Amino acid sequence: MKMTVTVNGRKRTVDVAPLARLLDVLRDGLALKGTKEGCGDGECGACAILLDGLLVNACCVPAIQATGRAVVTIEGLAEAGEGRPEPDRLQQAFVDEGAVHCGFCTPGMIMASRALLEERPHPSESEIRVGLSGSLCRCTGYGTIVAAVAKAAGEGYPERPLPWKSGGGERPLFSPDEAERFFVPESLDEALAILHRHPDATVLAGTTDLLPDMKKGRAAPERAIDLLRVPELKGIACDGSVIRIGACTTNGEIIRSPLLRERLPVLVDAASHSGAPAIQNRATLGGNVANASGAADHLVLLLALGASVTVASVRGERTLPLEDFVVAYRKTACEPGELIREIVIPLPPEGSLQKWIKRGSRQALTLSRVSLAFHLEREGERIKVFRLAAGSMSPVPLRLTETERAVTGRTITVETARLAAETARSEIHPRKSPDYRRAITANLVRRFFEELI
Repeated sequence: MKMTVTVNGRKRTVDVAPLARLLDVLRDGLALKGTKEGCGDGECGACAILLDGLLVNACCVPAIQATGRAVVTIEGLAEAGEGRPEPDRLQQAFVDEGAVHCGFCTPGMIMASRALLEERPHPSESEIRVGLSGSLCRCTGYGTIVAAVAKAAGEGYPERPLPWKSGGGERPLFSPDEAERFFVPESLDEALAILHRHPDATVLAGTTDLLPDMKKGRAAPERAIDLLRVPELKGIACDGSVIRIGACTTNGEIIRSPLLRERLPVLVDAASHSGAPAIQNRATLGGNVANASGAADHLVLLLALGASVTVASVRGERTLPLEDFVVAYRKTACEPGELIREIVIPLPPEGSLQKWIKRGSRQALTLSRVSLAFHLEREGERIKVFRLAAGSMSPVPLRLTETERAVTGRTITVETARLAAETARSEIHPRKSPDYRRAITANLVRRFFEELI
């Protein structure tokens, strides 16, 4: 495949495999060695770059999706000067504050810092740490790194724009063999027609699982359809009493949505704690649902919110409740030729309460050890509607219906909190660390009700 990509303001054309990692294109195809490979799983941030102005991990971006877009690497930040390029103010701040230790994580740290300061020119220390949460420093020098970012912000960085957009919009140029196996549709009808002809094709969206799994030995897809150019699969809209979210809408877009911040802030909170910023800018809501994993963060919340999934094919569309859509671990109700078009979420009634809780080993970790989602509506002093969903304790996230029935109709008291906690403890059946997970679940459920008293 011949791909054209604007790198650090300069158009470059290279021949690569469609599913080659952008990381390898930069390092091997374009000899830009500043972008490092650490974990290859999207967890360490050593390969962080800016793709059309957004922070992403280059190890999770296939070449087919980078074609026609703008990339900025660590080399693109340096100021042009006589002889060797001069470091820009952010890079110099890392030197001044002693934030360059062994140096391996530094390029990714700086790119993450640049992305943060583009969005928040005057961040607090907490915001800096969140912005860097996907970048691991094995020398444990985070204090000086945070100080470097704060120093650059205090000096008015960034003072010059970077080439965010390529403006070309070039499509990949496939070889005759590749043209029969890889597809880049630009409309939903085109995508559905291709999927109808090739129902076994793998659909590509955020690819935050696919490329890391391929690195670990998973076979590359024989055929693949890239959905990121399909506008009908993106967007967030309020349609009467429901919120409609396109399947290819990313966590980053959810976090930045003014509509969701106002009407469904619990979803913004969940997206903010599902991966680090570089992953949030790639991972899609539809992909999280389609994976049908017991540890999927959004599935838990969507169950509690009473969400539905709309799937489409050349035969038309159908909408299924989420409980019916996820049928087993890694298995959904999608039939051959169908793909997820959107997720439909009822707007919570005024005065109702929603909460999502995740417990894991670190804030930016993508997998939770325990996750719970609550939806509660009151009628006077009594509980009118209560939905509780739990994840990371069964093959797929589940509604805790026994707990729901036990408290519905009761007043919110200490006794109700105790009853809900003990019923939830007995209702879940964790596959691993059962005592720990039961105890955490009971404590979190009890705390939810006690905070309402």
